[in-house]
Amino acid sequence: MKIGYMPDTHGGPYNQPAPSREASAAFFDQLLLEGRVAEAAGFDGLFLPERHHRTETMFPAPIPLMSAYATQTSRVDIGTFVLQPPYYNPMHLAEDIAMIDLMSRGRVILGVGVGYHPDYFRLFGYDYKHRVSRFEESLEIMRRAWTETEPWSYHGRRFQFDDVLLTPKPWQAGGPPLWIGAAYDPAIERAGRLGDGWGILPFWESIESTKRQADLYREHAAKAGREPFVVLMRDGWVAPTREEAERTFGPLWVEEMLFYYKWDLLPPNPEFQSTADFTLEKLRKYMVLGAPEDCVEQITQWTEAIGADYLIMRFRLPMGPAPEKVLACIRQFGAEVIPHFKRDS
Repeated sequence: MKIGYMPDTHGGPYNQPAPSREASAAFFDQLLLEGRVAEAAGFDGLFLPERHHRTETMFPAPIPLMSAYATQTSRVDIGTFVLQPPYYNPMHLAEDIAMIDLMSRGRVILGVGVGYHPDYFRLFGYDYKHRVSRFEESLEIMRRAWTETEPWSYHGRRFQFDDVLLTPKPWQAGGPPLWIGAAYDPAIERAGRLGDGWGILPFWESIESTKRQADLYREHAAKAGREPFVVLMRDGWVAPTREEAERTFGPLWVEEMLFYYKWDLLPPNPEFQSTADFTLEKLRKYMVLGAPEDCVEQITQWTEAIGADYLIMRFRLPMGPAPEKVLACIRQFGAEVIPHFKRDS
């Protein structure tokens, strides 16, 4: 199993004042440093989210940062988790990704999703109701762009191209893998049908529920003749002791989950009927949190249950922890957790 790191692009609290140019530039430096430290610590990949139209998102566009990582790193996968193709012209997106794949000598993995936030669509002037058709057509167009060697045409519901040819092609034959992020059954079935992998961040889904989703994905991947590949994302923190990890990260994650709950962005969970239910004691089981041995145990439990092929960890949320603590966490995770999962590699 490979293990990646997500340098989260939230650089401040929700609904903060618009950041200054100095703060934004400094945050970019922080993101670059986290990526370099994660590669040195032994992580296998760097994966970026895509968010827009929010003041806390201080580096909204993943593609420029992917380009920076391509020049600042030499070994790790460089990916998204997830980019939303419905906001893009698919030929332009295919060209940009091909260039980064060439720059990195074939290290790009493109995690993609339909998109869920109406404000993001409004920002770019696209109809939220067209997101599924734009998504499916975009994937087909990008794959053709990366493989067709003669001029070709495409006429769909959302996109029309005549006599086009993308050059140069990506480093990877056929283009980078397309992982599809999906949390609900119809989207998971789509991931099996169209994707080179399926990605999930089960905020507070149980292991049993996530296993059912993984089984559903594998069923539909098999029907489509695709080799299944499961990507699991987890939030968490490692520290010398469980108490320190809980003290540093626990309250931040409770506040994060409360934010999602208040905005009705989470699936139903019978354990949580009001804001009073949001305690570290009740939420602890949904994180990778504690001393190194605790993290190893929790990761093993999750990844073996669902058969994960790639794990992506996130150690930073809008409210923190502080940058120097995040770097220490990355280094300790690399030194004392990752080696456990590489012994048989």
